[in-house]
Amino acid sequence: MAQDKVIVLGRDENDIIRILELDADGKLILAGDSVIQVADPWTLALVSDTGTNDNDKALTVPAGYEWQILSLFVSYTADGNAGDRQLEVSVRDGADNVVFQVRPGATQAVSEVRYYTFAPSMADLTDFRDTDLMTTPLPPTLFLPANYDVRVRDNNNVSAGDDMIIRLLVAARAIS
Repeated sequence: MAQDKVIVLGRDENDIIRILELDADGKLILAGDSVIQVADPWTLALVSDTGTNDNDKALTVPAGYEWQILSLFVSYTADGNAGDRQLEVSVRDGADNVVFQVRPGATQAVSEVRYYTFAPSMADLTDFRDTDLMTTPLPPTLFLPANYDVRVRDNNNVSAGDDMIIRLLVAARAIS
């Protein structure tokens, strides 16, 4: 009976991934000259925009990097201008073409403070929990290359005097 080949990846002390496999006797051996060099490992990073008096912001992946989106937190304070706010999160390429978009399941009224969390595996709420918290799921594999951005805005554009604070948690790495 033929035995399936098992391949194991492991990092050595120089952060080089070595490929190992089982031989016919079930012993772990180095697989030929196969080596994968990791230029830069993934690291966690928090990217924020905490400026006030705005309802439209974008955070851009810097040149030479890529991001995996882990979560996005938005604190949104609507001013006294009448009208319902509808948050919208878009991922755009370097030419501002939308490649992904999601909206929470409820709108926000005048003079309200609300908190939004966008992340994989979040409940897709259609009403605010505990009066002020909204959660909305994101795909678990949302990777962004250099020069893509994450835009958060009130798509009803009620008031540029609203205060929106965004905090984006990403796994980031340099690319070559």
